[in-house]
Amino acid sequence: MEDSQPSLVHAGNSTTTTTIPFDLIIEILSLLPAKSLFRFQSVSKQWFSTIRSKFFVDLFQTRSKSRPRLLLSLYLRDAEEQFIFSAPEHTYDDDKSSSTSVMARYDMSISAPGYNVLYGAVNGFVCFKKFSCNTIAVYNPTTRQIVKLPDFTPNGRYMHARLGYDPVEDQYKVLCVKMFDHKRQQQEHFVCTVSSSQKQEWRKIENLTGDTYGYVCGETCIDGVLYYGAEHSRIVRFDVRSEKIEFIKIPKLESYISHTYMSIFINYKGKLAGVDYSLTKNLMTLRVLEDAEKQEWSSMKCVLPSKWEDLRETHLMCRGVIHTGELMVDSGLLDSSKPFYVCYYDFNKKIIRKVEILGMKDGDFRHIHGTKYWIWMLCFPGHIENIRFL
Repeated sequence: MEDSQPSLVHAGNSTTTTTIPFDLIIEILSLLPAKSLFRFQSVSKQWFSTIRSKFFVDLFQTRSKSRPRLLLSLYLRDAEEQFIFSAPEHTYDDDKSSSTSVMARYDMSISAPGYNVLYGAVNGFVCFKKFSCNTIAVYNPTTRQIVKLPDFTPNGRYMHARLGYDPVEDQYKVLCVKMFDHKRQQQEHFVCTVSSSQKQEWRKIENLTGDTYGYVCGETCIDGVLYYGAEHSRIVRFDVRSEKIEFIKIPKLESYISHTYMSIFINYKGKLAGVDYSLTKNLMTLRVLEDAEKQEWSSMKCVLPSKWEDLRETHLMCRGVIHTGELMVDSGLLDSSKPFYVCYYDFNKKIIRKVEILGMKDGDFRHIHGTKYWIWMLCFPGHIENIRFL
C-alpha cells in the first residue's frame, strides 16, 4: 500500500505536486459517516482495500462506540413491512428541561413479510427470524448486508434464535433453540457460525447440565457470553467460543409483589442485569449479577413516576442502558395518533427524564406508510454503526 496520495497545488503560474500522508487520510476517513465511506470506496483500489481492511473496520467500530445510537425497529401491521430507524442517545444536561426530543433517521425497510427483529443487537448486527417458515438471517443495518442461515425443518416445533459474539475469535454465532411442547419441557440446541464467505451449517450441541425449560425470554451478550431467560427461575449462560451451556438461578421475588415479571436481560455497566416490574404496585426493581460464580445479586428499587403513566397503560419494557448509565424504558407500541417516548432513569441520581423520538411518523414516511393500527416497536440502546461485511 502506498504511503501517500498526490495532490496539485497552484502557486502563481507554476504547479507543484505535494503528498498527503496516508495515515492522515485514514484518520480523516475514520471520522466520516458510513454512507460517505461506501461512496469513497470507488475512489481507487487502494481506498477500497483500505476501507474494507480489518484494521480500518476495527478503527471505525471503536469510534462508533463513542457515539452510540438507539436502534428502532417498526413493524407496520397494515403494510406487513419492517422499518429500521436509528436515533442519537440523548445526553442529559442539568441546565435544560428533562423533557426533550431527538430526531430518528430512516435507514431502510425489510420487504419480506413475516420477518421480525429478535431482541437485542450485537456490535451493530441484528438477528431476524421469519416465523412462517423458520428462516433465520443476520442483518447489518449499516451495510445493508443480510446473511441467510441454512433453513431448518422445525417438524412442528417452535424455534428461538439468539445472536452472540466471540471477541477472541472475532466470530458471530447464532444459537437456535428448538422447543418441544410445554408439558415435556425439552429442547434441542444448535449453533451456526455466521459467514457469507464460507459454507454454513448447524451443529447440534449437547446440554450437559440436564436442565430443561419450557420457554425462552430475553437476551443479552456480554464479553463473549450470551444470556437468555429460561422461564422465570433460571438464566441460560451460553459461552459463544466454547459453545457450552450453564444455568444461573434468578433470585426469588418478594412475596408481596404480585403480577411481577422480569424484563429483557440487559448489560448494566458490564454486568448481567434484569428488571422486575410490579404492575399492581407500580414498582420497578433492577437486579444486577455481582458475582457470576457465587450467583450473588444486588438490587435497586424505584416507584414508577407519574410521567410514565402513558407507558404503564401499555406494555412497559426495559431494553437496556444508554451510555450515560441510565436505564431506558419504552412502551413497545407506537400509536400513529400519539407521540412516541422513551424514558430514562438514573438509579444513582434518582433522575427521571422523558425523550420524544421524532421522525418516524412524519413527512413522506407517514404519508406512504401511515397506519391506523397500533405498531409494534422494538427499541434498543447501544447500537453502533459497523461497516464490517461478514
